[in-house]
Amino acid sequence: MFVARGQQTRVTLAEAAAQTAQSEVRTLEALAQRVRQVAEKAPRDPHENKSLELALAETVATTLERRISDAISIETVSVTTGGGVTRVSPVAEMARPVPLSGGQLRAVSLRIKGTYGHYQGLRDYVASFLSLPVAVTSFNASDRSFELTLAVFGS
Repeated sequence: MFVARGQQTRVTLAEAAAQTAQSEVRTLEALAQRVRQVAEKAPRDPHENKSLELALAETVATTLERRISDAISIETVSVTTGGGVTRVSPVAEMARPVPLSGGQLRAVSLRIKGTYGHYQGLRDYVASFLSLPVAVTSFNASDRSFELTLAVFGS
């Protein structure tokens, strides 16, 4: 009798563990479903799959469009290689792969040199690039002159 009772206790414990595991599985499945629903409704990155050429064109357009309203005078806008050397080459030849992107993302450097009329205009000018697929990699301002280097990203 004692052995049967011990086995019955083990069976009961195993059934309880199985029910707990099934309950946890249902909870995880419900959570996964909720995550999928939220992900489907999440806004997409407007720059996802944007070509590097288009991203560069939009960045240059912003560079030129914002200069008047922000009291900026542009001296030069140049696409540079990683070493800072300006070349006249197709964008694809100048682009460098972005690490950890699996080759899906490339970048070029855009150097902007100019002068600014007032500090707030310079701040607004630099802020205008926030909506683009760029990162500020270098910025220097002195005596109303500035040099801004952006990494422009695209596929």
